[in-house]
Amino acid sequence: MRLFALILVFAAVALFAGCEASQYAQTKVQRKPLEKHYREYKTPSQYEPRDRGSDPRTGEMITYDHKPRVELLDEKAGKYAFKWIGYDGKEKTVIFQRGDVLDVIVSASVTKVSDQQYSYTYQIRNLPSSATYLKRFMVQNFASDVKPDHGKFLALEVSKSIYQFREGNWLSFSDVSDHVQINPGQTVTVHLTSSAPPGLVECRASIETSIENTTDEEMPSALENLLPGFEEYPKGYAIGPVESLKTLSSSDRVKYVLEKLPQFRDLGWITDDALRRYKAQLQRNSVADLFNRLDEDLRSEQITTEVFAIIQSIR
Repeated sequence: MRLFALILVFAAVALFAGCEASQYAQTKVQRKPLEKHYREYKTPSQYEPRDRGSDPRTGEMITYDHKPRVELLDEKAGKYAFKWIGYDGKEKTVIFQRGDVLDVIVSASVTKVSDQQYSYTYQIRNLPSSATYLKRFMVQNFASDVKPDHGKFLALEVSKSIYQFREGNWLSFSDVSDHVQINPGQTVTVHLTSSAPPGLVECRASIETSIENTTDEEMPSALENLLPGFEEYPKGYAIGPVESLKTLSSSDRVKYVLEKLPQFRDLGWITDDALRRYKAQLQRNSVADLFNRLDEDLRSEQITTEVFAIIQSIR
């Protein structure tokens, strides 16, 4: 009987400890790194023979087995050797580095500098776990008057003809100087201004992707087709100018925030407790009560600067 009682006591203690740990994990916000979708690079299992040229006597095409293959050189750095037998019968090698070998956390804040102007600040943190330096940060917006500030990173517009950037407008901030390099463990800050209030937008980041081809010929298509596009860049969400929010009524802005709250939680921008409280207050239209605790919630890390800025725009 005493043994059974002891078992119950230990079980209760373990349950209490588990609840405490779970509760502690939810007491403060924690932004999540941009998402990466791992892509495997391996030797093609099927490929067509390579054309070497035509036979001068018969006119028929001469083909040969160029034996394309992929070898992993450095898993952390994401470096691979693409190899094949060249036209001259000698082995050729191209070194390729994938673009997703970095871990990045993006934080964004907004300051209303006038009745018709917002200043957006993005901090892009290249985590120590990254394999190399951060080359570019790309952020979406849905406004016509966005003006980037050029600091360490130069901002350029991204073409909408690229599938991954077809929606809205995208700016690509990248280092253009040999003296600027955001190594693992370092942070870079970029700015832009707009008359549009903040809403949820997408963002991406990348290293300086490279293909070192020191051979005297182009890669065969069996290997070239393995090369990724922009879809390999780590991606996630931030806040940015959204022009359509200007014309929304107060009730529609509240509805917009209510719809986004679950996503804010998934991004690590709001704790579960704050989420429940904000949802209840917004559904009751108790916006004044929400604003009364907004500063305190930010200081106590119940919400991030992203949620703070979007809630502020309800005013």
